[in-house]
Order: sequence, then C-alpha cells, then structure tokens
Amino acid sequence: MTKIYYFSATGNSLYVAQFLKNKFNDAEIFSVPKELDNKNFEIDAEKVGFIFPLHYGGLPILVEEFLSNLHFANTKYIFAICTCGIPFFGRVFTDLKKILADKNLKLNATWYVRLVSNYLPYRDTAADWRIKLRYIYADWQLEKIAAAISENENHTSWEIFKDKCKNMHDEWERRRINLDEKFVCDVSKCIECGMCEKICPVKNISRPDGSPVWNHNCVECLGCLHICPKKAVDFGEITKGRKRYINWNVKPKDLL
Repeated sequence: MTKIYYFSATGNSLYVAQFLKNKFNDAEIFSVPKELDNKNFEIDAEKVGFIFPLHYGGLPILVEEFLSNLHFANTKYIFAICTCGIPFFGRVFTDLKKILADKNLKLNATWYVRLVSNYLPYRDTAADWRIKLRYIYADWQLEKIAAAISENENHTSWEIFKDKCKNMHDEWERRRINLDEKFVCDVSKCIECGMCEKICPVKNISRPDGSPVWNHNCVECLGCLHICPKKAVDFGEITKGRKRYINWNVKPKDLL
C-alpha cells in the first residue's frame, strides 16, 4: 500500500500526485487540508509520500502542521517531492527530516520537480512555451522518480542557502496574521461565483455581500488569486495585469 499526501493551490502538486498514483497499482492520494480538517493523523502504509510546493524557502504552513501531528504504523519507506519554480533554493527536506526524526523515522528519498511558480507578487507567470517545456521535462523526471520509488531507492536533493531560507521562512510565519492584508477584490469584475471561498484551504475567505473578504488566517497559497475566472482578485497593485495560472493537466474543480 502506498499513500500519497499532497497540498496544492494551483495544481502542480496535485498533478504530480495523480501522475504517481497512475504508476502504482496500490496507491491512494489524499489532500492535506482535508485530512487536517478530518483530523486523520493515523497512517498505516508501507510506503508514504508527501508532495507540496515551496513556500518562502520552506514547508507550507499546513504541511508542517499536518506532518507534526502524524502517527505512522508499518511504514518502511518515506519520500517527498517539492514542486517549485526554482529548485534547490530552500530547506523543505531539512525541516521534514527533523519532523520525521522526532518520530524515529527516516526520510528515504527527496526530489525537487521544477514546474511553474504561482507566486505572482514576485514575477509574472512564465510564457506558454516555457510552461510546455517544463511539463515535458517534469514528465520525464517523474518517470524516473516513479521507477526509483517502486524500487525503494534512496535519493538526496541539494539544498542551498538553508540558513537564509530559515530566517526568511520564520519571519514569514511570524507575519501570518498579516499575510492577507494586501488581497483586494475588484467588485466591478467579481461575479460572486464563490470559487475563491471554496479553494481556500483554511476557510479564511467569507463573502458576506457576495465578494470575498479575507479574515487574517491566510497561508498565502494564492489559490484564490489564480482561480478567479475574472481576475477580480489581486495581491495589491503588483499582480494587476499578470497572467493567472492553473496547471494545464488539472481541472479547477479538482482544486475546490
């Protein structure tokens, strides 16, 4: 039995989870936010995987919370895959190893898979031709990763600027109550479809008058920004006019 847990706001990590599920006859995939909501912290599987994006050089807040609460039974092989726009810049696997070590477990294999960054406040989404190339390379890489996982191979990934990333990530987590203060909604564009509310993994969005209101419990996944069909949601002025992104292999409804 292989159990794969993913956290995905714009579909990259979900796509990787689905790809691997199709490679293994006994695999099941689970959404981290849903498992957290249901307090499903008991894992009974020989092989366990975690797939998530890079957030400020470290683990996403919800992934860190989920991992810290887990209890494992009969697990012999653990792997992790970090989807990102720039690989190797971070400390996700260092932090994951520490969480597992506290449970007397070992992280056997790690990989970065370069796809498309969804962090629109930093820079615009990549051009379509670049996205296509990244998908082609990612699929080639995932074939190799699937073969390694099936053989229980060990694999280590580089991680650079780990100390710098720790400081950056810690500061980001300390600002959690303010992470959503720059989100705005253009009510002239908003069609009150509710997709922003549905995609939020922490139920941080309410819609008292139809358009979204952010309630200061954000994890900055940016799902609400990217899924809005009318580009009514922005992160301040900086994301206006920038191209939204949902992984082309994933249906938006699968993220809600």
